[in-house]
Order: sequence, then C-alpha cells, then structure tokens
Amino acid sequence: MSASTLAEQVHSASRTVPSGTLDLEVRHHLDRSFHDLDFVLGHAGPSNHASSAGGRYGKRKRTVKEEVDHWERDEAAAARDLESTSASLPQLLEETHTKLQTFLSSASELSVERYTVVDKLSYLITELNASEDEADGQTLLVQMEEMQAELARLEAGLAWASIMEQVLRLSEQILSPASHHPSPLAALPRYRELHSLIESLTQRLPSSMAVLGVITGVRESTWNGLREVLSKNLLDACEAIKWPSKVQYTSLSMDERRRFERAYSDLLYLQVEGENLHGPSTLAWSSGEALYSLQAMIKPIALRFKYHFQGSKTTNRIDKPEWAFANILDQIYEHTPFLLSILQPLTARSGYSEVDVRSEFILALFPTILDLLRQRIPLLLDRPALLAHTVYQTVLFDDAVREGGFVLSGTSAGGAEERWEGLTGVILREEGWFEKWLVGEKKFVDSQLHSIISSPEAWNISDEAMEEDETASGRKPSTSSRQIKALIEQVTDRYSPLPALVHRYPFLLQIQLPTLLTYHQRINGSLDAFESLSSAFARHIPGALSGGTRSGVHFDQAQLTSGEAGLGRLIKANLSAEWVVQAMKGWADETFFVELSAELRMSEETQWKIQDPLLPSEIKECGKDEVDVSVFDVLIEKYEAVCERSEDMIVRLVTSEVEQELKEHLKRRWDQTPGDASPPSPHLLSALTTYTLHLRALAADLPPVPLSRLYRRIVSHLANHITQRAIYSGWSKFSLTGASELRSEMTDFVSASAEVLRDAGGLVARGSEVPWKAILDRITVLALPTAEGKGEDKTPTFSQGMAAGWSDGEESLRLFCERAGVKGMDRQELQAVLRRRNECWR
Repeated sequence: MSASTLAEQVHSASRTVPSGTLDLEVRHHLDRSFHDLDFVLGHAGPSNHASSAGGRYGKRKRTVKEEVDHWERDEAAAARDLESTSASLPQLLEETHTKLQTFLSSASELSVERYTVVDKLSYLITELNASEDEADGQTLLVQMEEMQAELARLEAGLAWASIMEQVLRLSEQILSPASHHPSPLAALPRYRELHSLIESLTQRLPSSMAVLGVITGVRESTWNGLREVLSKNLLDACEAIKWPSKVQYTSLSMDERRRFERAYSDLLYLQVEGENLHGPSTLAWSSGEALYSLQAMIKPIALRFKYHFQGSKTTNRIDKPEWAFANILDQIYEHTPFLLSILQPLTARSGYSEVDVRSEFILALFPTILDLLRQRIPLLLDRPALLAHTVYQTVLFDDAVREGGFVLSGTSAGGAEERWEGLTGVILREEGWFEKWLVGEKKFVDSQLHSIISSPEAWNISDEAMEEDETASGRKPSTSSRQIKALIEQVTDRYSPLPALVHRYPFLLQIQLPTLLTYHQRINGSLDAFESLSSAFARHIPGALSGGTRSGVHFDQAQLTSGEAGLGRLIKANLSAEWVVQAMKGWADETFFVELSAELRMSEETQWKIQDPLLPSEIKECGKDEVDVSVFDVLIEKYEAVCERSEDMIVRLVTSEVEQELKEHLKRRWDQTPGDASPPSPHLLSALTTYTLHLRALAADLPPVPLSRLYRRIVSHLANHITQRAIYSGWSKFSLTGASELRSEMTDFVSASAEVLRDAGGLVARGSEVPWKAILDRITVLALPTAEGKGEDKTPTFSQGMAAGWSDGEESLRLFCERAGVKGMDRQELQAVLRRRNECWR
C-alpha cells in the first residue's frame, strides 16, 4: 500500500462531524430503536443513579431534559477528546510518512544488491563448470575436488607411514640380536610397547581400515620370530642332550643341564607373557597348539616320522597304517620317564603346574599323525576295505592313548571339553570324508549282494563246515544266506569300533538293514513266482497251456514247481530265510547291537534322522522307558513271515501231490468179501512213493524242530483228507475185508514215515506214529471183527462196538475205547464210523 493512500485513510477516519448534524442523527436513532424511554432506563447513567437515590420510594423516571443534558455533557467531553487528538495527529502522520520513505529507500537498495549478488554467483558457477583446457576437459570444480581428495590421501598415507614406521622400528628392535642379551626375553619390554601401540590404534581406528590388518600381522610375525629364536636355543640344547633319542639325563654335564633347563623355561615364560598380553589360545586341540617348549621338541620327531612314513621309504605303506601308529606309541613310551621326572617339575616351576606334561607331549604329537591321515585318506575313499582298516587302526590308536593315561583336561588345550573324541572324530568330521566312505561301503555291499543272489550256486545248500553252534542247531544254510550273513558281519566289523553314534547308525540304516530287506524281497519274490507257476497253487483253467517258452525254447513249468525239484526250491527258500532269522536274533543279543539299540532309543540328537520304517517304533520314541527291543525286530518279523509262508507252501505242495496220486485209489470199493481181496493198486504205490520221497527230502535238509512241525502238519492234512474221502464219504461202505485193507495201507504210510525219520533221530523218530493216531483209531473201530477172538485176544467185536456207541451210559463207552485201544473218540464220532460198516443196522 502506498504512503498517500495510508494518509488518506487516516484523514478520513479523523474528520470532524458538525454538532447539529450529530444531534439530529442521535435523536433519529433513539426514536427508531427506543420508542419507550423506560426500555433504556437501566442503561442510562443518570437515570440509574437517580433511581438508586430514591431508596424505598421506587424508581423515578428520568425526564427528556435530563436525558438531553446527559448526552450533551458526553458530547462535549467527546469533542474535547477529538480536538486534542486532531491537534497531535498531523505531527504523527508526518513522522510516520518520514519513516515509511526511509524503509522504501532501504528496500530498493537491498533489491539492487540482491540482483548484483545473483549475477556474481552465476558468473562464479559458470567459471567453475567451464573447462580451462579444451583437451583435458576438466572443470575447475572437478580439479579442486580431485586435489582435495589427493590431499586427503596424502595426509592418510603420511599418517599410515608414520604408524608403520613406529611399528616396524619396534619390530626390528625386538628381533635384533642386540636386544637379546643376556636372553631373548630381554626384548619383551619393547614387545609390550609394540603391543600397547597396536592396541591403542585398534581402539581409535575403524575396524575396516587395512592398516590394522597390516600392523596386526607385523605383531604376530614379531612374536613368532621371537618364539623361533627361543625355540632354536632349545633345539640346540636338545641336540646336546641327544634328543630325540632316549635321554640319559643323569649322565649329562651340569652345563648341558643348565642350558637345556634355561632354554626350556625361557620358552614357557614367553608363552606366559603371550597369554597375559593376547589372552589364552582358543584353538581346538587338533590344531597342534601346545606348550611352546614341547612343540619345539616335537620337531625332530616329526621330521623323522615324515622320513619313514611320508617319504620313499619302504615303511611308507598305505595298507599298513598300524606301523605309523606304533611309531608314535613307541615315542610316547620311550620318553615317558624323561617327561615325568625332568620336564614335569620344570613345567610346574615355569607357571604351568596344572599341565600334565605327558598328556601335553601326546597332544603335541597329534598333528604329526593327523597330517599323515589327511594325506592318505583321500587316496582311500574309493577303496572301502583299506579305508575301513585305516579307521579301525585309528580307533585302536585312540584307545591305546586313552588307556595310557591321556587326559585332555590335563593339557593346555583342555578347555570345557568333557570327552576326548580322538583322532577318529577329527578325520570323520573332515568335509565329505565320512559320506564318501559310507557311499563307497554301500557300493561295495550292493555289488556283493548282486553277485551273491545272481550266482548259479546262490540257492544251493551249503556244504561248508559250520560253526559249533550252527552244527548243534542242525540248520543248513543256502550258499547265499551264509554269504549274506558274512557280508553283514563284515560291515559290522568295519564300523563297530567308531566311537560316536552319529557315525555308526548310518551304516546300520543305509547299508545293513536295506541289504537284509533286499534279500528278504528276493526270497519273497521267488515264492510269489512259485505260486504263480505251480499247479498246486493255481486253479486249472480249461484250455490253458501246461508249459511255457523262454528264449524260444519250450519248458515245462511243472518240472520247476512240482515234485522233488519244486519241493527243493521251497526248502531252500525256507532254509535261507530261517538262517538269516537266526543270524539276526544272534546279532540282537550281541553287546554292540544291544548298546546301539539303547543309544538310538535314548538319543535326542538323532531322532529326526532315524524315522526309518525298518526300525521298531519303540526305538523311534525318544526317551521311552527301557524295553527289550532290537534294531532287527522289524526285519525278524518279515523273515519269520517268509518262513511261515514257505512252510505253508511246503505242506500244500506235498499234500496236494500225494492227494492227487490217491485220487483214483480212493474211488475204489471197500465192501469186498474175503475172496475178492486184490493186491495194492498202482495209484496207492505211487502216492506212497511220492510221500516217501518228499518226506526224505525234508528230513535230509531240515533241522529236527521244523522237520517235526512240518511232518505233523503234512500227516494231519493227509489223514484228514483220507478220513473225509474214504472213511466218511467213500464210494461204498466197508466190509471187514475192506477195513482191514485200509488199515494195512495206513500202516504202510506209518512204516514209511518211521523208516524215513529214523535217521533224523530224537523226538521226530520216536513220535512218528503220533500224527497218524486219529485216523488209525477210526480205522481200528472200522475194522472191528464180527466174532470174538480166541485165547488172549480181547479185541471187542463190532456188535460190542454198536452196543457201546448207542448205549446210554458213559462207562460202557469208556470201557469199549479202552479195550479197543482208542483214545479221545466221543459217542457221535464212534457212531459215524460204525455206520460206515455194512453190518451196521442203525
């Protein structure tokens, strides 16, 4: 807003209004707004004042004249105020106008200065971005930035060089021979100075700066250099006492002893100082870190070891790791007296009283043997047998060291480890070694398994000499089952020495159990094929072919699945499965597998890894109370099922073939008279021959217990078949002659059984008649004579049998059965047999 406009507004607001005009406007306003003066009495000053003065007489209304006087007085006061204000207003306006003009002038000058500054700034920016040299193309700003960066780098380099100068100067002074008088330990003060300098720099500088890594490396190399100086002094002293040969300490001169003891102690003092400055070592025991003095003394032993077992000497044989282990054990044994009598007191006086020097010496030897193992094992990964032998020898070495008194807690690397895992644990933890060994073992076992089950002699009954317990049981294995057992035991021998469960159970779950399962499937599959091909297990289909072809050559399936050949196949399957069952039961009772089962059941770390269908559910339930369970229980059940199935198939094959031979014979008539007696039929002789051959085949290969079980089942089945087809529902009833012939035929079966089983001996031979007793009792009743015997013959007659069968008393039935030699026959059965005689009138 301009100054003139502001002045006009101020003059307009302060212009004087004529009094007459003002009175007229006031009156008009009162007439319009207050038509009744009573309405404004409470607002007018004089009226209110008069009313309050009236007191108890009430309010008095103000007259118009009083009102006019009142307002005229107010008007006069306002006029005086207006006059005073109007008098001072011009001066104020003049002052305001002057100040305003000053402000406007200043604003104009500032605006001009702003434009000038902007122009100068634009000029400078243009100059900075412009290139002075067209060929170079760099602007002044870029050049300044580069010079600034270069300056910063130079300053940093100067600081870096200054730091390195200090560090290197101290390092040179520490390693200088001039600082090693009277002993290299005299350089320790300068090393402390170097250490303090580096520690202060480490705290002040960012950890990402490369200079920290350089100066830290200088410190480490300086410390190692000082340590090497002291180690050389010790080795020189060791050479004087004929180390590493057996030390005869008492025969040494006093100077040689002092020199050795001082060099030995100096190295330990250096190590104590290092632990105070750098802190104790946190490296694993397998790293080779031990007391400085013993590490130095190990060097000549390690050189001799490498010469013999890692060089071109004949002692370096990959198949003889036990030679290298024996060399290390010999070193331990040879130097033990010197370690205990001389070095143990020296070590204790030097600040390591809690260290067992013998265990520390063994700890210092470990890197020597570990280097050999790390060199050899990669060469053995494709040779499982040699690898397993090397691991086994490593386990034996670990055991020998433990038994010799090695305790990890008694060494400088003891730490918080509760149990020493041994060198075996170290090599098996190497990346990929254990897994490759496991894969190699599995390939080997799979190859062996394939060779075993595909061999032409796989299912032959083994003629090899059996062990004492196997001979006592009478079991005869097949060639394949004996080889499978040997293969599983070979794998067990390879991994059983491993100390850790995590290294043992993969062999069981990935190799042994799958191998046993594969063999089980092979046996079970052969039984499936037998059932599908054998006429004894399949219904005859009209028009079906009895033979088959293989490679264009016709072959008769009956020759493979019937007769002695078919029975032999079933016997071999049964013997194979039974042999493996007994082997697994024997393994389950061995200490190794008992402990393995318990560890798998109780270990929480391996529960997620052992969810294998071939393991019993009790083992998978971690922490379950102790139960009698084995890792082989699931497979034992599977194999026992195969054994039962093969026995069922043996019974079915034998009985079906004998019954087939008896089929025509049992159609004959049994009611012939004595004059009609005929010689035995060819069908009976064929059936008896088939029965005898099958029974002889079973007796030749089966042990007594399963032979007795199968014999009872076969005889029971045949006796029931003959009873149902001949005695109870034959083509005719029986005469005495026919019953006598049937008894003679059954006696031939019993005699043939006894003759075959006589060689089996034991209960099998003595009880050969027992399974036939039921049918023989029925035939005895069926062949009761019609007339009483003479003399001492007290055999009851058929009439007496009828009387006993249909009598009301139990006593008569009991007496009849006792006289006839019949046991266990009730009245209904007796009546049913008697009704099959022609003479029966009931």
